[in-house]
Amino acid sequence: MGDALLDIKGLSTVFNTELGVFPAIKDVNLSLRKGETLCVVGESGSGKTITSMSLMQLLPPSGKIASGEIIFRDVDLVKLTRKEINRFRGKAISMIFQDPMSALDPVYTCGSQITEAIQIHKKISKGEAKNRAIQLLKQVGIPHPETIFDAYPHELSGGMCQRVMIAMALSCNPELLIADEPTTALDVTVQARILDLLNKIKKEFNMGILLITHDLGVVAEMADRVAVMYAGQIVEETDVHTLFKNPKHPYTKGLIKSVPPLHHQNKTLYSIPGSVPSISSMPNGCRFHPRCSFATDLCVQKEPELQEIKSQHKVKCWHIDEGV
Repeated sequence: MGDALLDIKGLSTVFNTELGVFPAIKDVNLSLRKGETLCVVGESGSGKTITSMSLMQLLPPSGKIASGEIIFRDVDLVKLTRKEINRFRGKAISMIFQDPMSALDPVYTCGSQITEAIQIHKKISKGEAKNRAIQLLKQVGIPHPETIFDAYPHELSGGMCQRVMIAMALSCNPELLIADEPTTALDVTVQARILDLLNKIKKEFNMGILLITHDLGVVAEMADRVAVMYAGQIVEETDVHTLFKNPKHPYTKGLIKSVPPLHHQNKTLYSIPGSVPSISSMPNGCRFHPRCSFATDLCVQKEPELQEIKSQHKVKCWHIDEGV
């Protein structure tokens, strides 16, 4: 995609364990434009967070990028040194982590954590950084921002901590915002406010947002395009309307069918049989075949390609037209 802000090509990340070296994600291809929200959706263990951590170069010591490119503004982030990647992290690319209560440092005030990020990248005085931090706290809807500036994370609710994290992520006007399950563990009303805030910020700053979630309600609310991930691979990618109206991969159909209906409360909920395989026991062929009711010998023996079946609609399956 020529006008892409972010273009991930053939990204594979492996982990070195006591049992050997195993791929956590394999041949991931994603692209994102400015002003667009791309949601990466899938069950826990699908590789969503590892994809974001690979992008930010924040993998644990046992993990490393084995192959692929992460092109951001014509720069391949994979080839950068730690010092060079630090110029992008927190400035051009920011991240909202999954659990704000643990992502924020408990021994520093919220304000000092925001001003640190500002001073590292903006090279401004402490007073100017404080004014900027208070402005950001107000911008993300925090009441009495001067008071919250001096508060510690444990003195705030989960929703307030999440807003502090968003303020920190926006402190240097990033072009790309990565949000990893930004509404996990928040109540429904706070979740709605956070999502509205992210949409407002995206339009105001014309940012690209890579949103990682397992919640299809969040996908419907936020996404322009959606990439469905399973066992470390993208299995379907399309625009949000097509995904809900005409999903093609059996896994995508299963996820949508698993959403509880608004009516018929006594109806038994659908669930996809089995679970996501661990990285040390990936099946041969199509990785979804042990859980797929339409699997054939071909699915067991040969891995399908991610193919474009219509414009901007890609599916990785041998039996694209099967129902669920």
